[in-house]
Formats: sequence, C-alpha cells, structure tokens
Amino acid sequence: MPTYFKWAPILENEASLIGPPITPPRKRRRHSAAFKAQVLEECEQPGASVAGVAIRHNLNPNLVQKWRLAQQRDQQDDFLRLPAPVSPASELATRQDAITVRIEVPTPKGPLIVHWPMSQLKQSVGWLRALTK
Repeated sequence: MPTYFKWAPILENEASLIGPPITPPRKRRRHSAAFKAQVLEECEQPGASVAGVAIRHNLNPNLVQKWRLAQQRDQQDDFLRLPAPVSPASELATRQDAITVRIEVPTPKGPLIVHWPMSQLKQSVGWLRALTK
C-alpha cells in the first residue's frame, strides 16, 4: 500500500531549517545618457561627493566613478598640439643635433617615445609641460 504524505504548513522553527526565501536575480539596469549626464553634473557641484550622489540615486559609487573616467577619456582629444622644436641656426647646433636624448612618456595607448636633439634640450621642458596638461 502506497504511503501518502499530508501537506501541512511550515512552522516557525521549521522555517529556519529551510533557509531564507530564494529571490530571483535582479536584471541589469540600463541608464540613459541624459541620466548619466545629470548624475555626473551633480558630482561636479562644489562640496558634492561621488559616493553621496551615487547613493542618492541608488547607484553603486564604483559605477559612477566608472562613468566619470569614461567621460574624461571621451573629452580628451587624440590630437595633441605641441610646440615644434626650433630649427638649428649654426653648424655647431647641427653637430649637436646628431646627439639626441630619448624621452619616453607613458600614455594609455602605449609609450610615446621622442628623440629630442641635445642642442634644444631646454625647449623640451616647455614641450613636456604642454604634453602633461
């Protein structure tokens, strides 16, 4: 003869044995460009913190920081205007131009390597300042 089980409600002390109720995973939210712009604008206000703005909008502060870095990257130009080195005026400068200094500047897309003439080393300071702005 088969055994039949009678269904009964779960008592409070039995519920703790089962564990917390299973909730379905949340779907990934998508935010519009206008919303992102609004959040980033609030972050730029004096006295505003990124974490405070993020929490006010129910966002993870790391996500808002990621948006800020992406915005900064988008605002940077790929073309960088730099002052051109001055052409040598004398034969002595021409001989010294054969000797160069290797300048390596790290960039997000890889190192920028420049061979600068030794005779114009003073001008490289202005060039490097313009590069790092």
